[in-house]
Amino acid sequence: MNYCILFLLILIQLTSSLQLAAQEKWTLNDCINYALKNNLQLLNADMDKQLAEVSYRQSKWNRLPAIGAGSDAGKNYGRSVDPNTNGIINTSFFNNSYYLGTSVDLFRGFMYENQIRYNKFKKEATENKRINAADDLAFSVMNAFFNVIYFEELLKIANEQKALSELNVKKIDILVSTGLKSYADFLEVKANYEKEELFRIQTANNIATSWISLKKALNLPPERQIVLVLPETEDVFSGIGANIQELFEQHTFRSPYIRSFEGEWQASQKNVSINRARFSPSIRLQASYNTGYYETNKDANDKIIAFSDQINNNQRQFLGATLTIPLFNKNSVRFDVQSAKIGAEQAQTRLTIARQTLLYEMEGNYNELTASGKELQQSEKQMEADKLAFQAAQKKFDQGMINAIEMYTTKNRLANTTTQVLHAKLTYAVKKRILEFYKGSRFWE
Repeated sequence: MNYCILFLLILIQLTSSLQLAAQEKWTLNDCINYALKNNLQLLNADMDKQLAEVSYRQSKWNRLPAIGAGSDAGKNYGRSVDPNTNGIINTSFFNNSYYLGTSVDLFRGFMYENQIRYNKFKKEATENKRINAADDLAFSVMNAFFNVIYFEELLKIANEQKALSELNVKKIDILVSTGLKSYADFLEVKANYEKEELFRIQTANNIATSWISLKKALNLPPERQIVLVLPETEDVFSGIGANIQELFEQHTFRSPYIRSFEGEWQASQKNVSINRARFSPSIRLQASYNTGYYETNKDANDKIIAFSDQINNNQRQFLGATLTIPLFNKNSVRFDVQSAKIGAEQAQTRLTIARQTLLYEMEGNYNELTASGKELQQSEKQMEADKLAFQAAQKKFDQGMINAIEMYTTKNRLANTTTQVLHAKLTYAVKKRILEFYKGSRFWE
């Protein structure tokens, strides 16, 4: 008996936990911030940023001297060269040598300096690409979020319309049976009911599809259930005035999208300098130290000289410089410089296209914001008028003063206007947030 009670208590607790999880409510900012932490594409952009940082640090270290050390040991058998005298001997012997060397480039046409700047610009471009990827993800989540909201609200409208049609079907069925309405009216009402049921099913399917898109952007497990919180209604035309050209100049100064293209363009210019450096002579300083121990190295009494003595006696040092002058390498350097120049021109063109694209995008979003605000105001007025018209038409239909077609014309007009209000309201909310972003506010932070 006690086990049964314990089992029931555990079952109730689990059920309560599942219900709480199923009723988890997320705002738009909750969704965006979750995506920024869990989206796989953004995690990949983070790794690109880390790779660029590694390349930048490596280019700084390239200016330092290269140092190497080594040692070898072995025993020779048969006919071989005596490493001590360079003579040919036929006896086996053991030898051991040590090496320490270093080299440093004194001059290479400022190639290393340009490589550092090149990787610095590439690093900055990658960092801005990562920030821009986060911004793009935020807007993708926002669009998916509002798509779910739109279709869920649309389903509510569809359910209301279906409920009204279902009520009218029952009413008209009674009136037809009493002879107060014709069977043709019943068929018209029934046809509209089936049409609205189809629209309701299609809307429910769209909800499922929009949820898949949202969860994919969030990297949220498909089985996890959340409830979206509808954003508060915003005042139309509240603080949206803007001079697009001035706003464009302000936004491009801080826009990671534009700055990533600027970084690529600056890097491409340094790439030209890197290739030009290959025309320049190079000077390298080298130094080395060698010593060794050889069993063939013997004293006057034909005894092998001690290891410590040989290490001291066999020391060799070298200090020198190498001058390399490029004369002709099948004209490859010249062609590489030309290719780098073309690459720089392409990067500048991409920057110009990006600025132009952004300007038109800002202009389009601002126009859509203004249009949706005006549409929302007028649609709300029309919706109130259509509600009164429908209420009057419903009464006339019930009294037999108009037919089903006339009544449903008024009813469908109300449904369309309600949908227009919903669409304009959500469009306005989206475009207003985009304008806030252009003004420098990441509304999700």
